[in-house]
Amino acid sequence: MKRGVVFLFCIFAVLAHGQAAPAASSHSADEQAIRHLNQDVLKAYNLGDVKTLDRIEDADFTLTGDFGEVTKTKQIDDVSHRPPNATSVNLTVADERLRFYSDAALLTEIDRYGDGEDFPKYETTSLWVRRGREWKLVHLHYSKLSK
Repeated sequence: MKRGVVFLFCIFAVLAHGQAAPAASSHSADEQAIRHLNQDVLKAYNLGDVKTLDRIEDADFTLTGDFGEVTKTKQIDDVSHRPPNATSVNLTVADERLRFYSDAALLTEIDRYGDGEDFPKYETTSLWVRRGREWKLVHLHYSKLSK
């Protein structure tokens, strides 16, 4: 809960610091990089690819959902101890909205793993921060949407 409050405070601080730049403006390369990294991290989680998760997630990464909140270390440990999926399921990402605030970006989207209405949808919000020349995922929150 405390980290959630800190996360919201960080978002408000970023918003107060500067206005969001339109995603299609001078951020085209950054937008493309983040979308690619986002797809990679979602697939890596499904496949159990901890090397990719470790590369993309920042050292202080947190993941929140209906289970609560976990740190990067806990998430990597959990993923490394579950049986890996041999192949990635079909991932559909819709309604992506990406906003930039200096060296931070906020991405919201709807994700579905699998084809058809039988598979649940998730609304995700992720916070990305530029570290040098790379974008790192610092926080990901998801909520399962009702049908």
